Amino acid sequence: MSAAISTARPPRRHRTHLATVAALFGRDFTVTLTNRAWVALLQLGAVAPPVVSLLVWTGAIARGASPPVPADGIVTWFVLVAVVSMVTSSWTASFLAEDIRAGGLSIWLVRPCPAFAHLVANNLAEKSVKSIVLLPMVGVLGLVFRQQVRLPTDPAVWAAALGALVCAAVLAFVLDVLVGCLAFWFEDVEGVQGIVGLSQRLLSGAVVPLMLLPAEVQDAVRFQPFRFTLAFPLEVLTGSGFAHLADWVALLGWTGASLGVLALVWSRGVRRFEAAGA
Repeated sequence: MSAAISTARPPRRHRTHLATVAALFGRDFTVTLTNRAWVALLQLGAVAPPVVSLLVWTGAIARGASPPVPADGIVTWFVLVAVVSMVTSSWTASFLAEDIRAGGLSIWLVRPCPAFAHLVANNLAEKSVKSIVLLPMVGVLGLVFRQQVRLPTDPAVWAAALGALVCAAVLAFVLDVLVGCLAFWFEDVEGVQGIVGLSQRLLSGAVVPLMLLPAEVQDAVRFQPFRFTLAFPLEVLTGSGFAHLADWVALLGWTGASLGVLALVWSRGVRRFEAAGA
């Protein structure tokens, strides 16, 4: 009897946690919907830089420039980059750091749900609302450049891209949470957050697609983690990253390692937080 009870408890607890995340998701989804104008302006700002880059590159190609990759691949990249960037984005560090400094984290530590539940729910809810606004914008952009957009027809490529996108979102979220966790030991993490944010924009391909960099530079930045938070899923969709096993191993390795580091940092940070009596 006791064995049956002990084996039944974990699934029930997991269902409770999922129900909690679902409830928090619904709350944050509703709150985000009340700020529709802000979300629309935010997504319009997210689409504008790729559109400008797309116009610059297509104009340069029309005037005889010879990029190192086919023009269709560049156009497809800039059409899709806003969507991938939104899906893999995270804004958790500042809020988590403030919760740690002000003691607000204690509320979540005593609740019967994982302390990360509200962070995950907020991330998913805001992305859901943003996708409703962003996808029509990207659809219009795709129609304008439909002659040059080349999407894969093989379902295996789409499945691989989806897997890479999920891992990229998890990796980006965990890295952001790790920056926020520094507040367990440091009063101000904004400097570190700024450095990490700048590094991510430069090394993820958000500013310049990594496939357009010189071969030597591409080799140098190929296995750093920021590439896998944005560039790699796009490389899979555009046909330049699907066949390299080493890249997939690196993606899974960085994702697993980041989760392991987060578990260690979080456990030690929470002990320090509780010892301080916050």
